[in-house]
Amino acid sequence: MPGLLTDLYVVSSTLALGFGLGRALGLSEALVTLIATGSAICGCSAVAATQPIINAEAHEVACAVGVVVLCGTLAMFIYPALHAAVPALAANARLTGIYTGATIHELAGVVAAGNAMGPEVASTAVVTKLLRVFLLEPWIIALYYLGIGQKKDEACKDDEACATDAKEGKGKGVPWFAFGFIGVATVNSVWGITPGLQRLFATLSAGFLASAMAALGLDTDLVKVKSLGWKPIALAMALWANLLGGGFLVSRFLVGALA
Repeated sequence: MPGLLTDLYVVSSTLALGFGLGRALGLSEALVTLIATGSAICGCSAVAATQPIINAEAHEVACAVGVVVLCGTLAMFIYPALHAAVPALAANARLTGIYTGATIHELAGVVAAGNAMGPEVASTAVVTKLLRVFLLEPWIIALYYLGIGQKKDEACKDDEACATDAKEGKGKGVPWFAFGFIGVATVNSVWGITPGLQRLFATLSAGFLASAMAALGLDTDLVKVKSLGWKPIALAMALWANLLGGGFLVSRFLVGALA
């Protein structure tokens, strides 16, 4: 429950702050939506899932991916340092795991930072993060049906085919990897996976994780990010500050109150 409630706080507060501050900075509605969604839920996966719903421009997607990856990559190194420096985190692996899973942008970043702080932190962090990832689908549906951040194509207003294509794009927001985690966990809990296969899959997992982190770089075009100026970076950093500060205070309170 502390992890779920922290996730709900992080997602709702980051989205609210993102739209409020992004509009105040004069950024486009689509770019604000992409950065806020990526920061609040699951980084580049959320950006990629949101793009077909709001029909964002390619340079807006590149910018959102760039600033989200920047914050998420820094977080992988900062959280282990915080774990060593902050007594409340060093003394409580459950709190550290919830805080890590609820506030680091990417699932890959959560795995990397969590493993750097120990297996107990990593397991709690991954479960907390996956609960947060599951919030992507209701948000994607809300974006679609409420028209938040969407760019309307004048040529498609009365075109039934365009409407159908837009609806089909909604399925791209399904976080299938989260369902995969639940499926493998269920198999391991009910039938069990032999130690030999566990070691093999752990080795494959490390390779896939390294490949995924490298692949994030393929989506990042710093020249395009630079062309949009400092405002997208300022927005992403402000949202990250909310994750770091607000996420810590809320998770610490909830872990203590609901222990």
